[in-house]
Amino acid sequence: MRKILSLLAVVLVLEATGQEAPVAVIDFVKIRDGKRAEALFFYENNWKVYRDIALQKGIIQSYALLTTTHDSAANFDLMLVTVYKDSTQWAMAEERFQGIIKEVRPAGPRLLNDLKPAAFRQNVFNKKTELLFYAPKQ
Repeated sequence: MRKILSLLAVVLVLEATGQEAPVAVIDFVKIRDGKRAEALFFYENNWKVYRDIALQKGIIQSYALLTTTHDSAANFDLMLVTVYKDSTQWAMAEERFQGIIKEVRPAGPRLLNDLKPAAFRQNVFNKKTELLFYAPKQ
């Protein structure tokens, strides 16, 4: 009950202050040719590193890397989720991440077996969503 009241309070504060709902961007990724180790290495040593820095700088609110089970309905293996405070924060994300990437990996991303991303992953599609219910870290 306490969590529900806390969430309701957050929603009411957002509505009262006119703040937008958080925005989550989800990238759906297919791993190519069984190169799971290369894909996971890439995301852990690049994507995650950039998001850890973005968290520290207040550029994003949270992130997650999810793996899926294979089925006939889904043509992807991974879901990369990044949550932004609002659409304004999301609109500035590309520019801000480019700055982080130039700072952290000016020579390019860390790669396993020197395989370029196109050799081990395919970005199937992505979705920008608005969170209807969201429990931020307290």
